[in-house]
Amino acid sequence: MSDSENFLSRWSRLKHESELASPDADVPSPAPSSPAFDPASLPPIESIVADSDIRQYLHADVPPELTRAALRSAWTADPAIRDFLGIAESQWDFNDPAAIPGFGPLQAADHLAAQTLGNLSNDAPRESPCVEPVEEVVPVEGVGQITGNVDEVDVARAREYSLLSSLLAHSPDALMLSRLAELRGDQSPLGLAHTALANAAARTDAETTAREHFNLFVGLGRGELLPYASYYLTGFLHGRPLAKLRQALQRIGIERTNGQTEPEDHAAILLEIMAGLAGGGLPAPTGTDREIFEDHLAPWITRFFSDLEQSASADFYASVGALGRTFTQIEAQSFLIPQ
Repeated sequence: MSDSENFLSRWSRLKHESELASPDADVPSPAPSSPAFDPASLPPIESIVADSDIRQYLHADVPPELTRAALRSAWTADPAIRDFLGIAESQWDFNDPAAIPGFGPLQAADHLAAQTLGNLSNDAPRESPCVEPVEEVVPVEGVGQITGNVDEVDVARAREYSLLSSLLAHSPDALMLSRLAELRGDQSPLGLAHTALANAAARTDAETTAREHFNLFVGLGRGELLPYASYYLTGFLHGRPLAKLRQALQRIGIERTNGQTEPEDHAAILLEIMAGLAGGGLPAPTGTDREIFEDHLAPWITRFFSDLEQSASADFYASVGALGRTFTQIEAQSFLIPQ
């Protein structure tokens, strides 16, 4: 036999003898088995909300399809994950102040909102604030006739739309907050929403609301909420709802202003258009405000305001969401009444 064979034979013999000499050698005892995991002990998938702790669904014995369902429910319930869009190249034009929401020149709704709040000064009667009728607007050829003086209810509607539009377009400054804090309301749903907005304005400041507005609607890359009809109805920006809105606005002679970078289906712009239609500032045939609301606001705007009201990032703007939700629900109900 060769030397290598002798070595291998000797190694094998010694190993065999060692095993025979210690038959009772310590053998590692198996680890105690844990009790079987019962997936039925988990809470129902339907109970998962944005802040739910779903670590129990990640247990090794949980069926993979149940784990995936739990993750999907948690992601769907959390708007920060559900609505996330990555940073787009050249998303904002930082060379143009008007390209960034909340900056740039004042819009028409800002002046009307200021006029509304101006009627709430200390020397104005709180029970029946002065409401001046809107003067007749010269009709535009091919657009249609409108009536002369606007009904007081429509003036109030216009101012409500204007206030919401202004607050969504940019955060209120210190002067506007001080005037908002003077709002008074009755015990109606809309009156209670006004009171809640006044209380929220009284306990905040301009810097805090500016930061809140940035986080909600601008953000780093994008805000928590995307206040666009296209997004709420299709999940994408610049979608078919925007195209249909532009066709409707073109038919009544409303054009996009120069320098306006936001698409027309932004909530603030739509609310500003409704303010102009309700108050007579935009000449259009009778019933146009109903058409625009029912076709381009009703399918999504109340849902948007509800999301704003319930947002974890909203404090002052939660009251804005409550006011918007209440007001748009009233508008939707009023438009159901035959004219």
